[in-house]
Amino acid sequence: MNFVKGAIIKAKKLLNGGEELDLTASPFIGISECHGCASPCQDEDHPHYPSYLKINQDLPLLYSVKPYTRHVLISTGKDDWESHIDSDKASLAYYLSRAIDEGQKKQRESNGNGNGNEVERIMLTNSSRKAEDWEGPGWQVIILPDHIMVNNVTAEQCEDFFEAFLKPSVGSMQLTDGSDAGGGSRVQAGKTTFVARRWQPRAAIMICSHKKRDKRCGVTAPILRKELIKVLRSKDMYGDGEGDVEIWMVSHIGGHKFAGNVIVHRSEGQAVWYGRVEPCHSQAIVEVTVERGEVIRELYRGSMRGSFDQHKKLAW
Repeated sequence: MNFVKGAIIKAKKLLNGGEELDLTASPFIGISECHGCASPCQDEDHPHYPSYLKINQDLPLLYSVKPYTRHVLISTGKDDWESHIDSDKASLAYYLSRAIDEGQKKQRESNGNGNGNEVERIMLTNSSRKAEDWEGPGWQVIILPDHIMVNNVTAEQCEDFFEAFLKPSVGSMQLTDGSDAGGGSRVQAGKTTFVARRWQPRAAIMICSHKKRDKRCGVTAPILRKELIKVLRSKDMYGDGEGDVEIWMVSHIGGHKFAGNVIVHRSEGQAVWYGRVEPCHSQAIVEVTVERGEVIRELYRGSMRGSFDQHKKLAW
């Protein structure tokens, strides 16, 4: 590693509060160990992105992820959105982002430091997941790593949603299956009674596809999705049922210059971020990360906090 790249990595680590990592030890492995292609791929037989895309191949990927402890995803059934989802008043993201900001502001104030940074970051994105049928005008929301799915969340309920699901610490939610007639768990907050269910697939592979924000992710995501689906279907793993692997297109997660951008979230509570992912990396990502929980060193951008805590347990 040259001096400039080393200095950039050190600066990113300090800025993003990254933990010290030994990339030579488990769970990290090299591309050569998992039969993946180098980045950028030179094999003419593999699918490639259009040559006009300006994907950065020089800046280091490591520590390019802002620390966060929760990922909240709104199921929209779409794969592109307005450039800034939190400015779109027609979306739940507009109202939920404000409820999160206000709720965390109150948490900081209650801790005696209104300007403190002790409240952990919550990441909010839209996803292409198609919500299940229900009566009502609301949206489906999935909360990771708690693995909770809540249907029919409306704009008016966002403050109660924060109190019910985002204010409690990660993994502390107790869901009692069957407390609702539909088989979910009733959760009361303010004037709202939510019905929550467990999100039960084995993993979700998220691909940034936010074309209205940056063309690079919008162009690379469909190509990458096609290859990942091909690999998952060959292993009979693709689906949205218990033990399956879902693929979601998601809105802006940062680092468009590193497209394709992928997050692999496993049911064990591990979320691994990859950048400069090419279609030929699909099989390695499924076999190494989805199936075995290992991390491809050369593609690694960062992870959700606690992803490598082997002792972390969910309350239910």
